Amino acid sequence: MKTVYKERAWYRLPFIRITIALIIGTILGNLVSLPTMIVKIGISIGTILLIGFHLSLPATKFSYHWLGGLIIHFIFILLGWNLIQSAKQIPSLPSTTPLIATITAPLSTTKQSLKTVGEIGKTKLMLYFQQDSMVAKMKIGAQIALLKNPERIVEVYNPGGFNYKAYAASQQLFYQCYLKKEDYKLINNISPTYKEQIITAIQTNLLNTIQAYIKGPKEKAIAEALLIGYKKNLDPELLQAYSNTGVVHIIAISGMHLGMIYGLLLFILNPLSKTSAGNWLKLAIMLLVIWTFTLLTGAAASILRSAIMFSFIIIGQPYQKKAPIYNSIAASAFCILLYNPLQLWDIGFQLSYAAVIAIVAFSKPLSHLVFVENKLLRYAWQLTAVTLAAQIGTIPLLLFYFHQFPNLFIFSNFIAVPLSGLILYTEILLMLISPIHSMARFTGQIIEFLIGVMNRIIENTARIPFAITQGIQIDVLQTAVLYAFIVFMAVWLFKKNKPSFIVALLCASMFFGIHVFSKIKAANQQKLIVYYAPKKAAADIFIGRKHCYIGDNSIYHASTANSTFIKNYLTPTRILYRATTAIKPTALPFLIHKNSTPMIIGPNKRVLVVNPKFKIPNHSPTHEIDLIILSGNPNISLENLSAFFINARFVFDCSNPLWKIQLWKKQAERLHLRHHSVPQQGAFEMNL
Repeated sequence: MKTVYKERAWYRLPFIRITIALIIGTILGNLVSLPTMIVKIGISIGTILLIGFHLSLPATKFSYHWLGGLIIHFIFILLGWNLIQSAKQIPSLPSTTPLIATITAPLSTTKQSLKTVGEIGKTKLMLYFQQDSMVAKMKIGAQIALLKNPERIVEVYNPGGFNYKAYAASQQLFYQCYLKKEDYKLINNISPTYKEQIITAIQTNLLNTIQAYIKGPKEKAIAEALLIGYKKNLDPELLQAYSNTGVVHIIAISGMHLGMIYGLLLFILNPLSKTSAGNWLKLAIMLLVIWTFTLLTGAAASILRSAIMFSFIIIGQPYQKKAPIYNSIAASAFCILLYNPLQLWDIGFQLSYAAVIAIVAFSKPLSHLVFVENKLLRYAWQLTAVTLAAQIGTIPLLLFYFHQFPNLFIFSNFIAVPLSGLILYTEILLMLISPIHSMARFTGQIIEFLIGVMNRIIENTARIPFAITQGIQIDVLQTAVLYAFIVFMAVWLFKKNKPSFIVALLCASMFFGIHVFSKIKAANQQKLIVYYAPKKAAADIFIGRKHCYIGDNSIYHASTANSTFIKNYLTPTRILYRATTAIKPTALPFLIHKNSTPMIIGPNKRVLVVNPKFKIPNHSPTHEIDLIILSGNPNISLENLSAFFINARFVFDCSNPLWKIQLWKKQAERLHLRHHSVPQQGAFEMNL
């Protein structure tokens, strides 16, 4: 009887089983490419075998009940394999000219341009416009004729840095186009649909209400972000403080906001649960409110994903006695991956599901570890348990992707999460009573006061010296091992299972073993990195765990922009190679200057930096130089340079204009010279 019970318990989770199979197939398909026909034949054979199994005698099905499940898992593994291979195929653009693109997303502002998403047929692409008044008036549905061919989004990034190509692919974007005034023509500026007009009108009304009753600029910006995810007015320093204290999720419309609204709806609509008809009415109202809120916030990928997740949880409520909530969570992930398997590599997708699963799995057991008699303190502890559970589930991913850990996250979340919930509910109240000006004015003052208190707490917490630990580096294997450690430790703590504790210790030993090995490896490295850094000459020499910067020194001038530049383009690679200590060029034993031209003489390689001051020597050709970095747009012929420095490899860094690089590349190809274009191929690295 015990075995039968276990089987039935497992069969209560069909979506978990097929989702795991789909994910396995998706990962395998991303690693190993198979001919599409072979995969489809495999799916067909699996389907035939499954039909044959179900048509077999009852005694045979009972004796080989495991075989049916095995065939189903086989089919979904191959389905995932087929889906990811199809998703990775880059769609072709129509051959007609000019290409007609339709604007499908609202315009957003960057430092130098306006960007949006367009569609040419069924192919999506990123469009970047030079800022002007005509572009700002473009609406969703507007059509433009492209007088310039879109370019493929290429894989250009630094080791350990953000891979924009992979991110864009997860959003099914494979092309981009940078458009000046003369590169496009507006064909028509179609009026938005009735639905879009309603949504825009509601969004405008909500923002106008906030503008009218909340006066402080920082408070106003946070109120806009909390309510509908409008972030254009957020102060960068305040945003950084929220990030450093581990509460940035509060101002990024996500599952937490939907969770708050879900909780409020459960409380308000609870009386409807007494009858069957009322229960279904409650379900319909909750779905309507959840999706209305999603549309009002712009239906971004993160909120859309959360809306799908909560929809399955809401729909699954009448059946929760038959199947746990995990089945509803898995069903939402299954549908998302079925539509776009590339979402599996989206950071937001991973963090969302890691947090939700951890909250469901760990929040109650954690809250039960400590009994608190006082009701208010008990609620506070339960809230802390939820925060701890979410953090436990996301710690490995946060360390892997962002290389930092907010040490004071428990304190900051303990204050900010309930406070932000109270602010959100009060904002909803403000929207409802906005026609009554006296009440709305008083409510707006309360919201402004609450946001001001929250901002001051977050900013002061971020200023504490030990508020954040940065420069953490773990790899994919360590991330997987850390999750295994969390799972087995949880089983030991909550189920008192001693073997799980032993496995957890083995996982911890493996984690730190990999860490020690990587540090030993880093201590012996001698490496040159020429960074992908737009319009800048930037390079590092790694000597053990030290880094020496050689390049454009202007990026180290004190300013927020330069600090962001270093953080985005240089720091990730330094963290990846564990080069945490900076040294000056004068302390580098093998960096010398000849006639204002830097030369790097490593144990096995010699590197010459050719800048505008460089002149080709008059003496006979040499084989002594292994690598030449062309930097700062030198007026020099690659043919003359290669004739003197024989067999040298050439690297063109980002401080050179693209037209000059294209000229050098043509010369290099004609002369059969090895070359690497950093702006077009990403960072260049070489062991010295």
